[in-house]
Amino acid sequence: MIISASTDYRAAAKAKLPPFLFHYIDGGSYNEHTLKRNTSDLSDIELRQRVLKNMSDLSLETELFGEKLAMPIALAPVGLTGMYARRGEVQAAKAAENKGIPFTMSTVSVCPIEEVVPAIERPMWFQLYVLKDRGFMKNVLERAKAAGVTTLVFTVDMPVPGARYRDMHSGMSGPNAPCVACFKQCVTLVGPLMSACWVNHTIWVTSPLTAVSQLS
Repeated sequence: MIISASTDYRAAAKAKLPPFLFHYIDGGSYNEHTLKRNTSDLSDIELRQRVLKNMSDLSLETELFGEKLAMPIALAPVGLTGMYARRGEVQAAKAAENKGIPFTMSTVSVCPIEEVVPAIERPMWFQLYVLKDRGFMKNVLERAKAAGVTTLVFTVDMPVPGARYRDMHSGMSGPNAPCVACFKQCVTLVGPLMSACWVNHTIWVTSPLTAVSQLS
């Protein structure tokens, strides 16, 4: 498949991934009204054309939280990245570093934080769900700090997990998840899994509201 536009990545993912994984990453919660509005709002943002300007010293560089970014972009947290590609979190972190932007590791990752951080030289960001299990949160924060993470991205809109209708149809969640067929598809097409992925499926959400904090 020829990738010539950003929309081509979606078509490529749909062709390559097993359905339960594609619908997880492509879908949203409930009837996906918020997802559709977010997509529509983003498409309404336009670049202002400027002509007859000096273009000898163009730069998209900016500084955020004491870090220099090649452009005002950061890779957002994506749950289970390691199920879409072998050692997916490591690959994504390296790709972000290669482009000079931050990588945000999801709480629901396949690769452990202790594996991802040593793979890159720039500081990594870490996303944390605000959960009732304070012991879990304390452990994750201690591991993130020990690994050298300096910036936290908090997901704060999760008092109740959203119902993901697409995932219920695909077998990713619901009373029949995790289904054996899905597991076999993933092992065959994507690579080995960590069994912990399935344990955490009940806390997956879409379009998180985030708050960023410095970890000191």
